[in-house]
Amino acid sequence: MIKLPLIALLIGCALYGWRQRSLSPIVGILTPLTCAVGVALVIKPDWSSEAARMLGVGRGADLILYIWTAISILVLANVHFRLRAQHAMITILARELAILEVRRPPEVE
Repeated sequence: MIKLPLIALLIGCALYGWRQRSLSPIVGILTPLTCAVGVALVIKPDWSSEAARMLGVGRGADLILYIWTAISILVLANVHFRLRAQHAMITILARELAILEVRRPPEVE
């Protein structure tokens, strides 16, 4: 019963990721691929258990949780680094603007 909503959600995420490929080619390629794997695992949940067994993890659900945690940490680090870079660029822009718009005091006669 939950398979159809999950598949629909994954397809929606894949389409969204694909539409973002002009802004971020990596996201545009990896999101649909990840969603395709997700759809396959929704349809055949035993595949995650088999992969977990091959990798020495107890259950497929544990393997998915471990992968999700690793991806989440990478995404958070990426967002953090991008925000820091953006902050640095804004600081440089503010300094340049301040230099360009220096107001001289009125001259006293």
